[in-house]
Amino acid sequence: MLYLDPAAAYSAGDYQIQRAILRGLFDYVASDDSTERTTPQADIAVEVPTSANGGVSADGLTYTIKLRSGVKWNAPSGERAVVASDVVLGVKRMCNPVQGSAVRNYFTATIVGLDDYCSTFGDVAPDVAAIKEYIEGNEVAGVKAVDDSTVEFTLTQPASDFINVLALSRFAAPQPVEYLDYLPDSPELRQNTVANGPYMIETYVPDQKYVLVRNPSWDSTTDPLRKAYVDTIDITLGQEPESVFQQIIAGTVDMQFGETTVPSQEIPALVAANDDRLSIAGDGSINPYVVINTLSPNENGALANVKVRQALNFAVNKEAVQQILGGPTLANFSTHYLPPEVPGSEDINPLNVPPTGDAEKSKALLAEAGYPDGVKLKLLWTDEQEGKNLATILQQDLGKAGFDVELVFASRNEFYGEWLLNEELTRQGGWDIAAVSWYADYLAGRAYMVSMLDGRGYSGGSPNYGGYNNDDVNKEIDAALAATSVDEANKHWAEADRLATTDAAWAPITFTKTATLHGSRVGGFAVLAPPRNGDFVNVWIEG
Repeated sequence: MLYLDPAAAYSAGDYQIQRAILRGLFDYVASDDSTERTTPQADIAVEVPTSANGGVSADGLTYTIKLRSGVKWNAPSGERAVVASDVVLGVKRMCNPVQGSAVRNYFTATIVGLDDYCSTFGDVAPDVAAIKEYIEGNEVAGVKAVDDSTVEFTLTQPASDFINVLALSRFAAPQPVEYLDYLPDSPELRQNTVANGPYMIETYVPDQKYVLVRNPSWDSTTDPLRKAYVDTIDITLGQEPESVFQQIIAGTVDMQFGETTVPSQEIPALVAANDDRLSIAGDGSINPYVVINTLSPNENGALANVKVRQALNFAVNKEAVQQILGGPTLANFSTHYLPPEVPGSEDINPLNVPPTGDAEKSKALLAEAGYPDGVKLKLLWTDEQEGKNLATILQQDLGKAGFDVELVFASRNEFYGEWLLNEELTRQGGWDIAAVSWYADYLAGRAYMVSMLDGRGYSGGSPNYGGYNNDDVNKEIDAALAATSVDEANKHWAEADRLATTDAAWAPITFTKTATLHGSRVGGFAVLAPPRNGDFVNVWIEG
């Protein structure tokens, strides 16, 4: 299901549609260069605020953002300018009690007063009148429209990645006041979307089809990020990756959409043929890694012992996993936690784990930990083909290294929600380890280390599935979050990475890349970081 309301839109497909119809303060450019691709650029904002240009105060707590003139809403009552109060409205709407942002914590943790605003908003009746009354009658202390062309953010503490946060999807983008007349992401709102980007929605059939056409209110001279070469974008949903692949090869489809990628079994032939329609790019993903339930009481709480967790790291044969993922073309060995595309990442191997693992080293560590006869583990797995393959490899390799692995099955739909995100089941030891993946919301340390490794206040629903918590790691996380410069923050992220890897918070296996395919007649194709896919607002059709 795709969300058309920017307050809720979060998936890759959501982002691609929002990029076409709704501009943000900041956004990204499609590029073959990983640094350029992952660095936020000014969109509706005149420039990226810095201390040097006066956009960021000396103490790092105030961000003043100027809006471009000439950006307009294609509103039902006629064209009107996008103004700073529209930005304020966008921030307010992300906390609505009907369909709010799934990642509001990035914003509530950084913007003054937003946490309290959202907490109270959660108690508001989920109807149009009550939501509108709350939004119009309450302010967020840290978001202010200074005038029509200036918005000011006040932060709880310096945040060197705050521009990344503002560039995340369209949660802090300007939103039209017309949206207050509908329930968030309701069928009525979906039929009455208001655009300020180069395209607008002409028709859509829920979960089946979207047709985007040119927005007459868009002025290309105000938009530094979108060229909008094509007149119409026709999107068909619900197709399997293999079907999309075959249609692109046949020339009846031009590009993939959303989370659709090239089937792994098709990639070797494309690589061998040096097919220029194939793009393979690192996307900052950790896929897979073995998450460890440090809260499990099983085997007398064995997984709380660092040597047992280190033994798990030495037990995994990363080369075997790499092969089932498509080989080194699509997966590189991971010896630490921060992927190479993330600023602050350093190429380290603190535990000196070899790619093939070391079963004897694993057994020795188990003996040092007081488990000379091995440790019994419950490995959670799914019946998807990749899940089956990973479970088979892990059970075999861990068995050689002194672990007695019991397979615990969960369906695809239950794997995360019913098991990994279930605090009670986690604390009861319903599972001990699981092969999982992580695709961060943006490429900065906060999106990895805080989400996955800060165990303070652990509760159900946390992506720190195993409840890992380490005081030394937390100190580095806090220092990174409070850093006033990116360079300072990155030093602390790198140290947190080293400490957590040494402490074996979990067992990293591979950093993966995403393969995308486009048709022969598509010109100007490049990978766009947020959806890990092509940028259809900046390609053209040749021939």
